Amino acid sequence: MKKLLVPTDFSEPSYYGLDAAAEIARKTGAQIHIFNACEVSDFYYAADPLVMSPPASIMIEGINDQLQKTSNSKLNLLKKRASLKGLKVSVSNQVTANVHNAITAYAETINADMIVMGSHGAGNLKEIILGSTAERVVRFAVKPVIVIPVKPSKGLFRKIIFASDFSEEAYRIFPFVKEFGKINSSEIHLLKINTMDQFSRTIDDRRKINDFSRKYGGKYVVSLYNDYMKEEGILNYANEVKADLIAIGTHGKRGLRRFFSEDVSEGIVRLSHIPILIVNLKKQRK
Repeated sequence: MKKLLVPTDFSEPSYYGLDAAAEIARKTGAQIHIFNACEVSDFYYAADPLVMSPPASIMIEGINDQLQKTSNSKLNLLKKRASLKGLKVSVSNQVTANVHNAITAYAETINADMIVMGSHGAGNLKEIILGSTAERVVRFAVKPVIVIPVKPSKGLFRKIIFASDFSEEAYRIFPFVKEFGKINSSEIHLLKINTMDQFSRTIDDRRKINDFSRKYGGKYVVSLYNDYMKEEGILNYANEVKADLIAIGTHGKRGLRRFFSEDVSEGIVRLSHIPILIVNLKKQRK
């Protein structure tokens, strides 16, 4: 792992991602790229710049320049954050009307290994709205994304849950999860959730998950868990075992039903009170 992209809007929750990235970087030697997407209203891009009157064009340029100047000042201060001491850190910004697109595009530009971002977390409508950028990055990013909804502490990621149906697609996602767990000396739980509307026999599930475990060395906690919905089951199990991270795969589809298990909505990202690692299935090879 060589490059970690950390988006920031200079809010306190965005620093959760920065401090988590710092811990990962200390274990891997990765360089941290801090990126601020300076958001401007779509209004500024509503008119064709080729026919825009000179005064309006000059005014917009002035606004953009001021946004970047302010951003550069804050980014340079952020490089001095205590958690980043001794690490390789670079900063960059971009004026944009579409923050999540700017973040995912920049991740491709620098060929980041992972996007690590803080979130305002869950709990009420205001927090859900504020957390929407993280949700959109998860939806559209082709790079693995970790969403950090809590202030990280030392030893983060000691216990990881890999929630899956353990179909063929899971074999393409898990190698990244396994490597991430190895970096953090994590205990990994292989979790299969059963619901009433998608019932499967315990004997069949146990055989499937045990075969999967043996494929990757067999040193995992294997768990079958029943609940009304898969989202609830994953979150309830994570709470019971006091997990530090939930890992899950995604097809990168748009809309609510895009995770590889096809019925685990983005609600798990919005509602979880622990970090979530999302790995895009399309970019992972078996």
